[in-house]
Amino acid sequence: MFVIVTSFLVLLNIAHGNILAQSHPAESNNDIKSAPRIVGGVEAPEGYAKHMVALVVGSYIKMLTCGGSIVTRRHILSAAHCIEPYVIWGELTPYFYGVIGSNSWRSTERVVRFSGHVNHPGFSWITIKNDIGVLITTEDIRYTDRVQPVSLSWNWTPGGRTAFATGWGLTTTGTSEAPERLQLLYVKTISPLTCILGVRNASSGWEANPPTVDPLQELCTFHSMGHGMCNGDSGSALVLPQSRVQVGIVSWGFPCAVGAPDVFVRVSAFKNFLIPIIGSHLTD
Repeated sequence: MFVIVTSFLVLLNIAHGNILAQSHPAESNNDIKSAPRIVGGVEAPEGYAKHMVALVVGSYIKMLTCGGSIVTRRHILSAAHCIEPYVIWGELTPYFYGVIGSNSWRSTERVVRFSGHVNHPGFSWITIKNDIGVLITTEDIRYTDRVQPVSLSWNWTPGGRTAFATGWGLTTTGTSEAPERLQLLYVKTISPLTCILGVRNASSGWEANPPTVDPLQELCTFHSMGHGMCNGDSGSALVLPQSRVQVGIVSWGFPCAVGAPDVFVRVSAFKNFLIPIIGSHLTD
């Protein structure tokens, strides 16, 4: 069993087979004084991830499904597998919405609604490739000291770079309840070969084969056993702390934090997909 680190992580329950508000960001988990959590991360300080969006579904009974990132006043970037389940007859269900400006995904203070979406036409549930999509908001997002966009990187990100992810994914296996507060984990990017070998080693003894890692469109990270992405972290941003640019989107992995790489969409690989959608708003 794998997980698409999503609403359901496609960290992958696939049958065939979870930042920064400060002017001087912390550079490791040890710089954040908080109780451990993502798996193995820490609770993010309020306002730490101004770009973060909690994707929620429901009216009376609400469920955290995924994360996303504000990239313009009208666009939220996420994983395609986070969006696809809530498309009915070509339209998003009205019960699918975003929460911004808060570390609590249950907050009702800043809610964004969606008028449409664009998923990559090559997205595949089988291979978990081209796992990228854009949500279009009904109104302009108002930027504040707690709500800001994140810049996207069009440059190749190699192994060995320090990065961080935030999300509301499960903080431990064996539970189905997402943490209410946003979690933060610093990780290292790893080389394509290290990722491919890590996924191969982790899948040894499993009854199903994991998706194939494609370094041209996927980026991998690793921290250590007991630290990593989990169900509900899908769609969340991977950010380089010094340049404050988003380089990845949580996509898939092994549930959860079992000592295997976490796999992200490589944002730079999808410039030609994204620019026609968001380009006219990048200077807003």
